[in-house]
Amino acid sequence: MLIDDSEYVQLIGTCQIKSIQFPKILVQTENGKSLVLNTTKQQQTDSVFWDAIIDIIAADLWIPYNKDTYFLLQQDWITDTSFA
Repeated sequence: MLIDDSEYVQLIGTCQIKSIQFPKILVQTENGKSLVLNTTKQQQTDSVFWDAIIDIIAADLWIPYNKDTYFLLQQDWITDTSFA
């Protein structure tokens, strides 16, 4: 199920990564607001995660984040009933 089709759509924001200030990720929302996203301990030590973040920056992709916790969504734009 896509996030847009779920009950969680109000909890999800869209952003573009602008820079990294390890361990934080600086982003800009669709509304032009600058935010700082958190990373988990696992993400902080995961070189594949950081390589993917660098690729996302280079491609100017829009990615989802949780508006309540300021973390990136692990499941990207797809969700299921265990999302929360």
